[in-house]
Amino acid sequence: MILSCRILEDVADVNHFRYASEVRFTEGDGADIFFQLIDSSQDRNDQGFNPSGRRYAPAAGATLQIVVDTLNDAKKVTRYATQPFANEPSIWKLTLLPTDAIRGTASLRLLLTEGVKVTRGSAIGVIAIDPQATIV
Repeated sequence: MILSCRILEDVADVNHFRYASEVRFTEGDGADIFFQLIDSSQDRNDQGFNPSGRRYAPAAGATLQIVVDTLNDAKKVTRYATQPFANEPSIWKLTLLPTDAIRGTASLRLLLTEGVKVTRGSAIGVIAIDPQATIV
């Protein structure tokens, strides 16, 4: 398995959302980032799948640690994601706070723990944080 995720937008419930290539917001606003875990070794683009990757539903009780990775090593955010829908274990939510000091293009490093099984993955460049505009 190659663990990754798909960014989701306009999430209302497990049946109502859209896939997105990235989530974009302004620094200082904070954001709830919804995503679906996938096994990117399955259902690939070269096999005709769009979007690529097979939904991955981890075991009950799994935890997912996320590192929001930017080019500035001093401005990384590490946090646990939550499962917003009890009946859909593949969908997770990461909350970024207005005080999180990150900007620019960010990637997600994933650490999924299912009992004793630990799986690492990533999603490159899926977050875009625009700097605050300077008001003169």
